[in-house]
Amino acid sequence: MPKNSLKIFLLSFLLFSCGFQVIYKDQYIENSMANQLASIVIRGERNQLAQTLKNNLSDTLNPDYIKTDIKYFLELDISTSVGPTFTNVSGGSGRNKVVLTVKYILKNLKTSQQISEGSTEVFDSYDVSSNRFATYTADEFVKENLTKIVAQNIRNSIVNDLVEEIKDCKKNTGNKQYKCLVEIE
Repeated sequence: MPKNSLKIFLLSFLLFSCGFQVIYKDQYIENSMANQLASIVIRGERNQLAQTLKNNLSDTLNPDYIKTDIKYFLELDISTSVGPTFTNVSGGSGRNKVVLTVKYILKNLKTSQQISEGSTEVFDSYDVSSNRFATYTADEFVKENLTKIVAQNIRNSIVNDLVEEIKDCKKNTGNKQYKCLVEIE
């Protein structure tokens, strides 16, 4: 019995002393992080890769499909590059490397003030086949998988920036000169 209570005490001490913060627990509270993330609308380019990234970001930012008012918009700028990683004896590429770079800006919908900006770059590679369709399919498959990683990276950066901005807003509640970039009540 004493061992169990000691384990529970140590576990609770570790969880609450390291800055651990539950993101999706209080999703129905207006100012919860889940609600803040659900209130982001995504604007981007109109192509297949951008749509795939938008869908992955929507699923990553709002996994519980919380209905909320839109407070922020996220602008995306996507660029890809494909290059050979090595060449074979005939001079053709034997393996291609795909690099996906996404620059993003998160802005307040009402004020258009920038809350967060950043970029993320991920890469992967695939074997080049003598069959063109197989190479095209491998290229598309790699790009689609990279959008999932990019979506997670962007979400993590946005969560970090929103948490910092909310802390600053709460710290400067009495300061009339400080303009809070996020909407909290």
